Amino acid sequence: MTGIDTATAAGLSGQTAAPRAAKSAATAASDFQSFLKLLTAQLRNQDPLSPLDSTQFVEQLASFSSVEQQIETNRLLEELAGSFRSAGLETVTPWIGKTATVEATGVAFTGAPLTLAFPDSAYGAPSEIVVRDANGNAVYRGSVPAGATEFVWNGETIAGPPAASGKYAFVANYSDGEKTIASAPLLFSAPVVEARLVDGAPRLVLDGGAIVDPAAVISVRDGAAE
Repeated sequence: MTGIDTATAAGLSGQTAAPRAAKSAATAASDFQSFLKLLTAQLRNQDPLSPLDSTQFVEQLASFSSVEQQIETNRLLEELAGSFRSAGLETVTPWIGKTATVEATGVAFTGAPLTLAFPDSAYGAPSEIVVRDANGNAVYRGSVPAGATEFVWNGETIAGPPAASGKYAFVANYSDGEKTIASAPLLFSAPVVEARLVDGAPRLVLDGGAIVDPAAVISVRDGAAE
């Protein structure tokens, strides 16, 4: 079981923003030094009888100062954003080692049987289970035995050969006896093995490789998945 050190995460969260701020600051410093050298050279070589207009230099100095202040403000804001991202990660790291339940919209199948639960529904028990691959193609359809409360899939397919390893979506269809009247994703439970930042947002990695948004987690409990 692997996790992530929140102190390390804080550093990682700022790595994308810090180089931009550092590069902008270095560029501004270089331009400012070049401007000062040019100003000094012009003042040294100006015609005493026709001195240069100092107003423009003062205005440019003020502009450079404003740019430097803006770059520093941006750097501080980026550091603050990194702190917020790290704080978001810290809220989900306690879930590592616990079992999370999510909708089975992208469950990894590796050849071992998968056990999925039926969602609570006002329509009662589902009449049919449909399994779709990553392209949305139905690879399995099967009726639900009376009294069943879960679905175990061992890779059985409509075509016959076992399903290839990959991610699959599992849907329960509900019927009124003649036609399908509702559908809902099955529920998949797995241990949380890692918390990480993805594009600056906290994500949970489940056993098997699924990466989920914490907001998509329906429940979290202690212990391994049943």
